[in-house]
Formats: sequence, structure tokens, C-alpha cells
Amino acid sequence: MSNPTKLKEYLGEEEWENFQPTDVLSPDTSGKLWNNITKNTGSPVVRYPSFRWMAVAASVLLVAGLSWLFIVKNQKTSITSAATAPIAKNISNTTPQKKAFTLSDGSTVELSPNSTLSYSEGFNSLKRDVLVSGEANFDIAKDVAKPFSVSINSVLITVLGTRFTVNSYEANNVTKVILYEGRVMVTIIDTSFQDKNDYYLTPGDVFIYKKLNQRSARILHLEKDKDDCYVFDNYPLDVVFDQLQVIYNTKITYNKAELGNRSFIGKIDRKDPLDHILKSIALLNNFGFHKQGDSFIISN
Repeated sequence: MSNPTKLKEYLGEEEWENFQPTDVLSPDTSGKLWNNITKNTGSPVVRYPSFRWMAVAASVLLVAGLSWLFIVKNQKTSITSAATAPIAKNISNTTPQKKAFTLSDGSTVELSPNSTLSYSEGFNSLKRDVLVSGEANFDIAKDVAKPFSVSINSVLITVLGTRFTVNSYEANNVTKVILYEGRVMVTIIDTSFQDKNDYYLTPGDVFIYKKLNQRSARILHLEKDKDDCYVFDNYPLDVVFDQLQVIYNTKITYNKAELGNRSFIGKIDRKDPLDHILKSIALLNNFGFHKQGDSFIISN
């Protein structure tokens, strides 16, 4: 029987299995009957109702839709969680001296007085992001998979492994980045600042962002002339001291407020002793100058 399902309407399964015919047709008669049947009937066509395909398609779409909803929801949850991740650790320096410490990734930080470093609980697990208020020197442990980011007063600094200083106090509305080693990228995250370009620093460069009435950003490069002398073309005096620190790998301490708007024009040969250079600059600007340990102090 080509349609046993239809037969079940008339015979039960048990009756079908136990059925035994009482009469059997001869082979000749059976053959003639079969030939007549095949002449008057075609091969059965199996038709599947269209609603079955629609149901299957709807099921696939439902599964796909739920999967997409799950992915999008997870992404949104992840983004929201990252954006609203609470600051879990604050390190403040309320002493008159600099405070040095090491982060969990091996990076070292030297925090200046009246400065704060903040970072979240997930630091070094997925990313290395910190927030600075005031001034800090960084020596970053290299990790290509996890760039190190420093946010400070509308400026974002991104590095892989390098040594630099960031400086920004609310009172002066100026953010400064001094690069000693490696390479960093600086991005202005202040939405009111029209220039959306990134700034790339090389050793000796000083980046300055001013949040005054007319916002401005620039890089003061450490320039050399054909005689291999360093050239300072009307650079602010604090930038000159910052770049001399890079050139001589020596700490120079000064008070930015005491320097005022003074600038410096001149050429410096690396062969000249640093103390002679600083003494000359101090005399020209009526500053005090002395050496303390391995560093130099400029005072008014």
C-alpha cells in the first residue's frame, strides 16, 4: 500500500500486523491487474502544504532575530558598563614631595604634589586607562595588545610603552605633555575644540593645549640645525627647561607661575655642560639657581 497512513483510518496497527489473506490470486491474474493499474495511474506526487514552509521560515527568522537581539543587547550592555564603570581606585599626593608607585601592569608613576591618579577595577585585565588631575611622570610597561591611555583635562594620550610627563592644573587651563622616550598620540576630547586631528609626539616634543577664550593646540619640536645644535626660536621658558631635561636626561624643577611669559631664543650645543646653560638663563632672567642631588632647581 502506497499510503499506509490513509489505511490506518480503516485498520488499526494490530489488525494490520495480524492480517492473513484467505484467498490468493494466481500469478497470471495478478499480473494483468497490475498492468491495468499502472496504465491508468501516474507516480504519486507528494505535496507539502505551503504553510509548513512558512512555519519553518518563520522559525528560522525568529531564531535569527532572537540571536541578533541577544548580541546587540550584550554589546549595548558592554558599552554601557564600560562607560559607567565606577572609579575603584584613587591615589592622591597631599605631601610636598613627589610620590612614586608601581601599577599592576608594571608601569611606574611619579605623582606630583596636589595631584591625583584614578583608575577602574578592571585596569590591566582588558585595558589600561587612567585619569590624572595635576601632574604625573609615567614610565609605561610595553604591552602591544593593551595600549595605555591617560585622560587629563580634555586631552587623551595613548601610548604602548614610553616615558612622558603630563601636566594640567585647573587653575591655569593649560595641559602639557612632555615626551622623553618612545612615541605617543594625543587627542583633544573637548567637543568645543574644532581641530579633530590627532597629534603625534617624538622624543623631545612638548605638546601644549590651552583652554582659554580661544582654544589652541600645538607641538613644540626639539629642533636641530646643520651644526647639530639645538635651536630654540622664541620658545616659552618652561618648554625650554622641559626640553633640556630630555636632552640631558636630568630633572629640572621650576615653578611655572614664577616664569611668567618669559621666552628664550638661542642655540645650545649638547657638549656644553647643563649647569653652565642653566646659570646663563637664570642670570638673564634674574632667577636663582642651584643643584640638589642629581637635579637642578630654578627659583625666583
